[in-house]
Amino acid sequence: MNVFTFLAPFYNIIFSSVQKRQGKELLNKLSPLKGKKVLDLGGGTGKFAAQMFSAGADVWLLDASPQMLKRASRILPSDRLILGDAKNLPFSNNTFDIITLVDVFHHIRNQEDTLSECYRILRPGGSLCLLEFSPECLTIRVLAGVERFFGEPSLFLSPEDLTGLLKKAGFIQIEIQYILVDEYVTQAKKPMLQSP
Repeated sequence: MNVFTFLAPFYNIIFSSVQKRQGKELLNKLSPLKGKKVLDLGGGTGKFAAQMFSAGADVWLLDASPQMLKRASRILPSDRLILGDAKNLPFSNNTFDIITLVDVFHHIRNQEDTLSECYRILRPGGSLCLLEFSPECLTIRVLAGVERFFGEPSLFLSPEDLTGLLKKAGFIQIEIQYILVDEYVTQAKKPMLQSP
């Protein structure tokens, strides 16, 4: 049983101000969302997915925690909520315009497989957007230790290391922007199909 089983009832209360700030930042970066098909991977209680839904996106949310999805079902259509694993995504090739991973990538044990799966299910020209925290900051190294104590992998990557994994998966146009001293957003694209 993972830590999110226990955190689910309190997650939105504990992280409300962080969710609001991150959501505003990411909505600005992803706009316009109207008509876009979006997967919020590891979207937890659905707060950010609901913001994208309100902005006109066709949002799907996949998470590994049934308890988090139960919370998400209060604010999102239940047919858009999927219990699943990030390294084996239950979607066809070329399905989504955008995939978001907000404060979740460091919780994933097999990050390379997850990026390969994201690449597979993104449409050509589609975007991947990750919000993560830099292990170069002392506060994040402490957080990683606490998370590992509770059984989480806490595989925080530097922007440079994340860029390397994204390139290996086939992504291009990788852009990194720090939004706080320890928090950064990475955006990357799946190339358009090559003409024969």
